[in-house]
Amino acid sequence: MDHRVVFDFDIAFTNGGGIQGQDFRLDIADETISDAELADYIVKDLRLLMVGKVTILDKFYIQEPHKRKPVNLISTEHLVDLSHTIFDGLVTYKGLPAPVICDFLSRKDSKGKYEEGTEFQIGKIEMVSNTGTYIDCPFHRYAHGKDLSEVELEAFANLDAVTIDATGAFEIGIGFFQNLEIRNKAVMVHTGWSKHWNTEAYFEDHPFLTREAAEYLRDCAVKLVGIDSHNVDDTRGNSRPVHTTLLGAEILIVEHLCNLDKLPASGYLFSAVPPKFKGVGTFPVRAFATLTNP
Repeated sequence: MDHRVVFDFDIAFTNGGGIQGQDFRLDIADETISDAELADYIVKDLRLLMVGKVTILDKFYIQEPHKRKPVNLISTEHLVDLSHTIFDGLVTYKGLPAPVICDFLSRKDSKGKYEEGTEFQIGKIEMVSNTGTYIDCPFHRYAHGKDLSEVELEAFANLDAVTIDATGAFEIGIGFFQNLEIRNKAVMVHTGWSKHWNTEAYFEDHPFLTREAAEYLRDCAVKLVGIDSHNVDDTRGNSRPVHTTLLGAEILIVEHLCNLDKLPASGYLFSAVPPKFKGVGTFPVRAFATLTNP
């Protein structure tokens, strides 16, 4: 048998008045559904405007054949988090200090500053900008390049993206990018190396792009290059031709990504938005992909 939910609802409008419904029945795809999902569905299905508080009452579930195909109750989109968690003591790059995350004002110390029963925490973070999953802007490599505050917001958010499967590769050359539609795209290079995150193995013999691949991506006018490896460049020496080539062409770089295996080959949006700092070329981001459900 299929699942259905039975409930009452009360909807108030922000401009006054309201509507109610009793013993409302809805086909659902799963065994349960939250009040928030139900509220969103009712508002959408009834095409209501100026909606304020929506209250779901006396909700219970029954099993009986669906009267129609269960609807998508919330959205046709979902988000995939592509960022590692930053925590106190995390080592992102050997030789750089780990972040220190602590209280500036603890909840205990906040007592007495506010009315009884009210507590707050204000955190303090000390870290270098190359921590966790971060984005590189031209200023990271070039003194006169654009910093975080100068790069337009459109360069960070809602970029058409493609995923390149480079799992098992060490040197990622031109061949991985040829015969693909990559112009004006954010190019996500999936190496699978993020499985070594926060281990000694992560820092050694990691996958990287070749100079020729970087020049090819530059010539194809891609918007951004992301990788789930320790560095987009080969770190065994002191040369960084990929950073030099891409940032010189104002192509942004995102390193230390994760969950790229959850992305399709194309047809999604990529975002990695940093704070708007002046005089900084690199900073942690909450990178994510926006996928459209079929």
